Amino acid sequence: MRSWYRRTLVELSHRPHIRRVAIQTNLSCRTDWTADADLDTLALWCTYHPGQTPYDRFLTKCRELAARGVRFSVGVVGLPEHLQEARRLRSALPAEVYLWVNAAEGHTYTDEEAELWTALDPLFPYSRHPHRSSGLPCRTGESVISVDGEGTVRRCHFVRDELGNLYDGSYRRALRPRACPLAVCDCHIGYVHLESLPLYDVFAGGVLERVPALQGPHSGSRSGRFGST
Repeated sequence: MRSWYRRTLVELSHRPHIRRVAIQTNLSCRTDWTADADLDTLALWCTYHPGQTPYDRFLTKCRELAARGVRFSVGVVGLPEHLQEARRLRSALPAEVYLWVNAAEGHTYTDEEAELWTALDPLFPYSRHPHRSSGLPCRTGESVISVDGEGTVRRCHFVRDELGNLYDGSYRRALRPRACPLAVCDCHIGYVHLESLPLYDVFAGGVLERVPALQGPHSGSRSGRFGST
């Protein structure tokens, strides 16, 4: 994680109008920067990719976060060759840390395979199959937006229509309830916002960092149903 991201996260965590600030990371950076953040506001979504990140280093960083009282989740992609590493990681992580499993893109799971992953992540069934989304109400474009580096605002990372720009505020007049224009949604950062699914209740207070309700440190901290994909 770049130093300017870390500084921004710390600064945003102390803003009184910010209820949660979160980022996805592979924990390649040190963890001591979190000491400067408001831990009632900061949260991390930590992703482990076997073969890309050394296991021992990743686990050490997770244990450091837990010792510091940082709210975080840990995730893996549900590829068959990752199952043993995922099991190893689950057994080594503190019990209160949620380990989630993303269905691998393009992979079809048999019921037997799905059961193996569900044993690690009880919420894996939400990830197993793409969700029909066409015409269904979605919070993106109303209370959720996606912003690129130029400040261009879109309703969702997966819908390319522009709503305006963050810096001139032109996107604000475009915010309104809207249905999903895509046939299906197959990524957590998209389908978590579908109103047809109960995931805002499942992750109440932890939508951004993918921590289920009442799990992990600071589970009672202030949070809200808002954010960006």
